[in-house]
Amino acid sequence: MEYDNFCHYSSRLLMAEVLGEVYVEMSKLESANRRFMFTRDLLHKHKMLIPTLDIDIEYDHPIMSTSLRQNGNALFNAKFYAESAKIYTESLTGSNPSTEHYALALANRSAAYLHMGQYELCLKDVRCAMCSNYPSKLAYKLYERAGQAERKLDLVERAKESYAVCLTRLDEADMSAENKRKFRAAVEIAATECEELLTAERKRTTKTHRVEHLVGGRNENIPALSAFVELKMSEDMGRGVFATCHINPGDIVAIDEPYIGGPIRDVCHYNGCLKLEIAPFCCPKCLLVYYCNKDCMDNDYKDGHHLECPIIYFIRSTPGNTRMNELAMKWFLIDYLKMGLKKYCSIVNNFSESKVDPMTRGFDEIGQYKSDNFLTAYSLDNSENNISIDVLFFFNCIAVDMLHYLILSDFKIPNLYMGSVGASLVHILTILDLNCRKLNINAPSVSFRRCRQLTLTTALTLYPTISLFNHSCDPNIKRSGEISDRIRVMKAIQPIPKGTQLYCTYGIIFKEHDKESRQKLCNDRFYFKCYCQPCIKNWPTFNCIPHHLNALNVLNHSMADIVAFKCLQFMEFTKSVDPKDHFQHLNYLYSFIKLLYTNVKRPFVLYEECLQMIGNAHSISTNAISVCEHP
Repeated sequence: MEYDNFCHYSSRLLMAEVLGEVYVEMSKLESANRRFMFTRDLLHKHKMLIPTLDIDIEYDHPIMSTSLRQNGNALFNAKFYAESAKIYTESLTGSNPSTEHYALALANRSAAYLHMGQYELCLKDVRCAMCSNYPSKLAYKLYERAGQAERKLDLVERAKESYAVCLTRLDEADMSAENKRKFRAAVEIAATECEELLTAERKRTTKTHRVEHLVGGRNENIPALSAFVELKMSEDMGRGVFATCHINPGDIVAIDEPYIGGPIRDVCHYNGCLKLEIAPFCCPKCLLVYYCNKDCMDNDYKDGHHLECPIIYFIRSTPGNTRMNELAMKWFLIDYLKMGLKKYCSIVNNFSESKVDPMTRGFDEIGQYKSDNFLTAYSLDNSENNISIDVLFFFNCIAVDMLHYLILSDFKIPNLYMGSVGASLVHILTILDLNCRKLNINAPSVSFRRCRQLTLTTALTLYPTISLFNHSCDPNIKRSGEISDRIRVMKAIQPIPKGTQLYCTYGIIFKEHDKESRQKLCNDRFYFKCYCQPCIKNWPTFNCIPHHLNALNVLNHSMADIVAFKCLQFMEFTKSVDPKDHFQHLNYLYSFIKLLYTNVKRPFVLYEECLQMIGNAHSISTNAISVCEHP
């Protein structure tokens, strides 16, 4: 199954010989609230819920941890840094994270990583040690080490800040006046060098921030969309976005912010940030979520992490997709704090009981569709009515577990609201499952230094307005700008005539998959049949697309000679211009794609190559990562 530990709940009920009965009974329940309460009662009855949030972990005796750390110190002093790092790790596994033993082992391992050139790992351990029970009189060491690692990673501004804190903490150091004087002088020299580097960088570079604007301005009813588009119903695809004016390649058609987002990797946990960060700060209580700075940490605590913190370990141990489960809880807590429990339950109950017009779904009472509105996000397409009974039961079990963790942490939910909250968690899980986990083509990501074409998703994000765009295996819009940003800009990559529907891709494109594979993917993952032109006309995959112009694929024969000449020019362009410089030639690429659009029958290799160049040139990746193994 595509969900981790999918049989966690069903196997217990199978052993009790009641699973078939459970599925039959659950399928009879029409109300989401009743399905949740049925599942909750069932898990209570079969003693499948944990009795306490206390984690019964037996740590080795502190003497053993200290002994291991001292062995690591001996290896470190002998300059066997990799071996010492392994011993420090063993010391950590035998220490309680709240103890000084643990903090000392972390700090010592950070020193080993620094000498090994593993600067990111060094910084992570330094940040964790800073948040733990590390002795104040030694704190200056951590900040000086952080400064060294940050300089090596070209984080000069941060290194300067670390050195400054180091100098303030030096007063607490237990060392002779002479040693303190020498140490202070060395740190001041390093700080001065950082300032010189920053000054030189400011003189050498002048940052210009390009402001992106929606073509035609903002849409009157959907502010994240262009004024040159509108929502309409279509027979095959339901609600979709259509052009009311001609849209050119490069025109911005949407600028959307996620309603909710959560990190997959080293990304700030705060919903309003989600910035990729090298060695971020961890939460000092749970040690499981990270932030780029203290402001983001404080904002996230206000948004609900103070309620999530005591239970996040258990949420990450729950079956399914752990990051999606965590994001569902984060969503609920943010809106619970905004609205209060009574209003929250009233809104979700009204939504579940009302019949919403497919055309106006997600719009508020004054006819606005806004990505920061709870009901706009809550009314997005979800898989709840399409998934099989075993998967629906699985999601209900996850919601029961998560709500149970909250209650064990002293979160008060009156019985009156239990079914509503639980059913809303199930609904949120199904929205995230369809729109975030599976449809993550527009999520923040980073590229690999070794291969710019490979990207790695760094966060799960829910974009309510971008979700209005239907899928095509031949999209005419694509994400643009810095690919790691949480704000997502969508640009046209093909000419879009008035009256034409705007399409993005759900990660399925005709050049890479044949029709049968595409249709299966659309059906199995997104529960629809694709009616795009490549599927209707059964376009071939890239290797079988025509390479040459001929009488069959030239639409306008009076332009045949001009098109042929421009195609030769384009082939020369592809040979002479490095792909990383394509963004400097976007106007040329736009003009060529427009020429082919009106004069050549698709599919045609040069058209597809130009389209790929435009899409890549629109996307910028300044946050590249390298692939390295941990020692």
